[in-house]
Amino acid sequence: MAVDKLRSEQKQLCVWLSDDPKYILKQCGNLLYMNEYKEADKQNSAIQKMKVLLGIIIEKGEDACQKFIDILRQHQTHYQQLPQFFNPNTQGSHIASVFADSNSIVTRREIINPQAKSLSMMIETVSHPGSSQSGNTEGQILPACYTARNSSIACADTISGAIIDGDINLSVSIKTSQSATVNETPLPSRVQYMEDPVVKMIMKHKVELIDCLRADCNFILQHVHARDIVTDRQYQNLKCVPKPEESIINLIDQVIAKGQESCSSFGKLLKEPEVLKTYPQLKEITKDWF
Repeated sequence: MAVDKLRSEQKQLCVWLSDDPKYILKQCGNLLYMNEYKEADKQNSAIQKMKVLLGIIIEKGEDACQKFIDILRQHQTHYQQLPQFFNPNTQGSHIASVFADSNSIVTRREIINPQAKSLSMMIETVSHPGSSQSGNTEGQILPACYTARNSSIACADTISGAIIDGDINLSVSIKTSQSATVNETPLPSRVQYMEDPVVKMIMKHKVELIDCLRADCNFILQHVHARDIVTDRQYQNLKCVPKPEESIINLIDQVIAKGQESCSSFGKLLKEPEVLKTYPQLKEITKDWF
């Protein structure tokens, strides 16, 4: 039933749709009364807007829920992670749709109706000695829609309606670096760290953590950087994300993807007095954490 589906995915939908709350609110114009629209739109945070919206839709019953799902299906390309809602292989997943590490390249280009004498989309990257084998990996990190490790490449490009008279070059070239071998400690297996209590708690309370930490995004980013929970490059990338919610979502996804040690360090950080003083809600969120 549509009601049950929305209820079971409600928290994750709040995160996904918070990337552009005004867009989905506009699409739901025929489902909402004006006072309901204003009630959702007046909320302070994007996630809270989506919580109110989904609550209203679910309260309206099966027919409204089905119409809302139809709207999501029609506009799923507007939200990067929303296709997981309709894909049986990733439905209900609490992970990022893309995981990229080190010098990885992830492409998701959409090319429509190109007309040319030739088409070249060649990609080149450098693989350092000691790095993991290129390609999607299993058992080393949390699975994602697209996964690229170290010098790996993940391509999810789509080309439609193409008229190409000559050659088409979609080659991928991975060259071996001449630099010295890097000793890399393998990431723990998913089976090992998924059973860790802190990992479970972070995943369970992901939506609450996002809503809490977004209040002062820079503060938590500075602390995870100082504790080496994220690398220098990850820190700089997270700082450049324009929306606080999106920055915190990316941060938590990266912490989870790194495994047990990273999650444990993050969990300890969230319980420190200075952090609890900045985010009072954390005391309630983390009260049962080990």
